[in-house]
Amino acid sequence: MRVGDLEREAARVRLVEAYAAGRLDAPELESRAAAVWGAVRAGELAAVVDDLGEGPAPPGREALRAVRDLLVFLVSGAIAVVVWHLTGRGFFWPLWVLVYTGLPLLRPWRD
Repeated sequence: MRVGDLEREAARVRLVEAYAAGRLDAPELESRAAAVWGAVRAGELAAVVDDLGEGPAPPGREALRAVRDLLVFLVSGAIAVVVWHLTGRGFFWPLWVLVYTGLPLLRPWRD
């Protein structure tokens, strides 16, 4: 599988952390960094960083879901309030949009 800049940057971060921890010296850091930026396939990238130990854990699904839910709540709520404001400000119907899109934000406290 081909790798992109995001994967290369994550590998570079692992190299820098290994250098800071004393597991790599400066010349090896430079040579490995060049290999990381030249890697095209996942196997090439793995060969450069696999012997360094564990890297930082990627964000979990729950964290990504929480961010998505917050963005849905904020954007849809803002749009509803702007439309309500522009259409004459009667009954505050955006309340229903805010309640419906805000319910997923309560997921962590539901358990």
